[in-house]
Amino acid sequence: MSKDIKDIHSYYSPNGLYNRIIEGLNEIGKDLSRLTLEDLHPVDEFHIRGTTATNELIQLCGFTSDMHILDVGCGVGGSTRRLSHQLGCCVTGVDLSDEYIDAAERLTQLFDMQERVKFQAANALDLPFADNSFDGVWSIQMNMNIEDKLAWLKELHRVVKPKGRVVLYEVCGNKNTPVYFPVPWAQDSSISFLLEPDFFREVITSAGFEIEVWNDKTNLAQQAFAHMKEPVGNPELPELGVHLLVGNDILTKAYNLSRNLNEQRVSLIESVAVKP
Repeated sequence: MSKDIKDIHSYYSPNGLYNRIIEGLNEIGKDLSRLTLEDLHPVDEFHIRGTTATNELIQLCGFTSDMHILDVGCGVGGSTRRLSHQLGCCVTGVDLSDEYIDAAERLTQLFDMQERVKFQAANALDLPFADNSFDGVWSIQMNMNIEDKLAWLKELHRVVKPKGRVVLYEVCGNKNTPVYFPVPWAQDSSISFLLEPDFFREVITSAGFEIEVWNDKTNLAQQAFAHMKEPVGNPELPELGVHLLVGNDILTKAYNLSRNLNEQRVSLIESVAVKP
């Protein structure tokens, strides 16, 4: 495992994650025998605009109930489960983090969804699947940690069937630099690799895809973080939240993300690419 992969793995490997999520659910009074997807969304929809964005992607994706979809960078499986729940399709989620995968599997068992939703730890640059294995691919906000984006996109192209659609919802660079750190995907620049949208689009087509949809969602991201203020001292965090995934400095990370969006240092792109 290369140094940057080790650093990324370390960043996304909180100890005892599943137990901490269960403790959070218990503290806010959730009955684990009657858990709903909405009960988990404060912690398992770890991307800009959360469940709202996931639902928009489901409307956009064109996936159907008879399909098998690959979710690359699935985290603890929130969007994976929601995609399967709403469309009835089978979904396999992969993530570099063993802790995330362990939590994803165990949370999925609470919903009795393990027949249709499965997970395994894997490197997005070396997916453990045969060519043309999946009817579609879904990848939400993980490109930021991938330096070799062409290799990543070629892997997605390899494992999706011809005519298959790849749904991407990604933070990109913008016209101004540098980025303020820390941000939700990185403590510093050592594991953050952002391309401006035009360059990201070129890499997608260089990997062999045809771009069907290209939406700039930066303005909606700005609105989502408009309330953020610079945290002072040690702010009180909720019992259940994405701080369980990436650290108790999450409010500083969210504040910096807001600054980066407003100062045109980062952008947010939603895209559908098709394998010819």
